Amino acid sequence: MAKTERFEMRLSEDILERVDLWRSSREDVPSRSEAIRRLIEQSLDQVGVGSSKTYEFDPTPPERLQLWMLSEILKLQKGHDKHDVDLIQGAILGGHFWALPWEMSGVLHRHTDSQAALNLVVDTLDMWSFIEEGYESLSETEKAKLTSLPDIGHPPSFIGFDGNNEAEMLSIARFLIEKLNRFERFKGRSLNSHMPRISLYRNMIAEFEPMRAKLIGRELGLSELTKLLTIRSW
Repeated sequence: MAKTERFEMRLSEDILERVDLWRSSREDVPSRSEAIRRLIEQSLDQVGVGSSKTYEFDPTPPERLQLWMLSEILKLQKGHDKHDVDLIQGAILGGHFWALPWEMSGVLHRHTDSQAALNLVVDTLDMWSFIEEGYESLSETEKAKLTSLPDIGHPPSFIGFDGNNEAEMLSIARFLIEKLNRFERFKGRSLNSHMPRISLYRNMIAEFEPMRAKLIGRELGLSELTKLLTIRSW
């Protein structure tokens, strides 16, 4: 892309020293202005601002040495994956660093869970814990009355998030439950609802939050459960 706009700025000596350190680690040792341009571009790419570029895995020479040394250590381990070691060392020797994100996408990805998604998942799991516990505390007569409603029809049970359209939320929920041992009542469940649920959960949470503040020393009652479980996603 042509560089058509001139832009001047003043930097502290500390920042310039860090820029010089970074550019000296690159094979072509770019000028200060080119180094700053690249750093700005990389930062914008990392936060996803106006770029269609794909992620480039481009370790510096010191990082390549570290990768090589670690791969040599891995060779000595029993049961190591020979394919991965050969792939890493081949990429280092040939400069084929593009191959590593292709073959090791589970490790070299750019995804980070958003705080908004985490908050929604935690609120949803918290709400459904109360719903299931509330149902379990009902009398048999109350349970029958609740499940006889057309919009309910069966004991309430959290079924998760849609694996196709809500993959981030599904992944967060599984990690919280299976790896962090939070909300353990849902452990062992698939949690793939096979249908979008976020809109419904948001509507339910909006109704549940005022209730939750009053749930001190008691469970959700029949009327509260009825109200929550008959909410629609629209």
